Amino acid sequence: MDDIIIELTSTGTFAIAVFGAVFCLMQTKRSPVASNFSAFLAAVAVNNGPDAFRRLTEAMPAAYGPAIDVAVWPSSFLLAPLFWMYVFTLTSSAQRRPARLARHFVLPGLAICVALLVLVSPPHVSEALTSDNVDLDAAWTIALAVCMGLLQLAVYPQIAVYLFLTVRRLVRFRLKLRDVYASTEQHELRWIYVIGGLGGLFWLSQTALLFFALDAGQTGIPPSYNVTASMAGTALVAAAVLWGLRQRPPLVPDPADPEPISPTVPPTGARYEKSSLSAEASERIARKLRAAMEADHLYRNPDLSLWALARHTGASPNYISQTLNEKIGLSFFDFVNGYRVAEAQNLLTMTDRSVLTITYDVGFNARSSFYSAFKRLTGQTPSAYRKKMSQRDGLDDSAPWLRDT
Repeated sequence: MDDIIIELTSTGTFAIAVFGAVFCLMQTKRSPVASNFSAFLAAVAVNNGPDAFRRLTEAMPAAYGPAIDVAVWPSSFLLAPLFWMYVFTLTSSAQRRPARLARHFVLPGLAICVALLVLVSPPHVSEALTSDNVDLDAAWTIALAVCMGLLQLAVYPQIAVYLFLTVRRLVRFRLKLRDVYASTEQHELRWIYVIGGLGGLFWLSQTALLFFALDAGQTGIPPSYNVTASMAGTALVAAAVLWGLRQRPPLVPDPADPEPISPTVPPTGARYEKSSLSAEASERIARKLRAAMEADHLYRNPDLSLWALARHTGASPNYISQTLNEKIGLSFFDFVNGYRVAEAQNLLTMTDRSVLTITYDVGFNARSSFYSAFKRLTGQTPSAYRKKMSQRDGLDDSAPWLRDT
């Protein structure tokens, strides 16, 4: 029964991965993000091929089964770096791949070399290396077995390293979003955290399998562990395909906004050393930005982005970003949410609308975001502020963070 479950889950994983890879490749305008995602899914499909078609390989001549297992083996070393490449490209403002890309494929390259050496060896060598009993009398077989064993052990720290790199990349990405969006919740790629969590569970299950395989006191690997690992792998791939196929790079502007946004770095003068924006032009842009908020109330748009604000004011997105950082001293996110909180203060003291209604009226698209921004700027929750304040003297008094600098 366990073998049937493993075969079914492997077949399902293979089918899902192939569908996702083909879908990415069939797009009319294939982006680097789609190309990287299809490469990751192709590696997943290849890695699950032997288990998915185990009955077919068993019907082949005896030498073909081990050869197929060896040929597919290096794909397991590609999964973590290819997924990392996808995440990196997805969170890049220019859809660029990581720098010094070759170093990410050193381990897969070594695995491919070892696999080729096994494949060109006599058939009995690959049979011995893929069976439980290795012929210890053959020096060449022992050398290959040691290499394969060491590489297989290296997979576990490799996955852990790339999980760490992915989480760190997402944390930095959330900071970048604040320079582009006034509401970041729907752009934060939280689904990748889910993928990371599933990947962590999968890593733990594979580590447990390794423990049972190395423990001489164990009679064998419990079948339940193999089933759990296979099901976790299927869930991981299904979740990745479900969200990955519809994910658009959040930091890439709309086609109507051809000018890209400069990569986000701390707001220092070094960032704008080569900028041609003069002090007078920056002052004019600052006045336009304040007018867009105070007169046109653009902050009430929950989907407001830097590009939309650039279209409204007629200024360059990069010039707006520079003005916000250097002239006003706020990120785009903090600038817009400051006006939202200021109006929320007025509504809390001058009306009897519910806190939830005010949340959406002023432009927030989530109650948690409203509470977080309100407490950060006022030091109080909306409900506590309403109890304390019965009236306001003016916008500048109730929202000092919006005063001209």
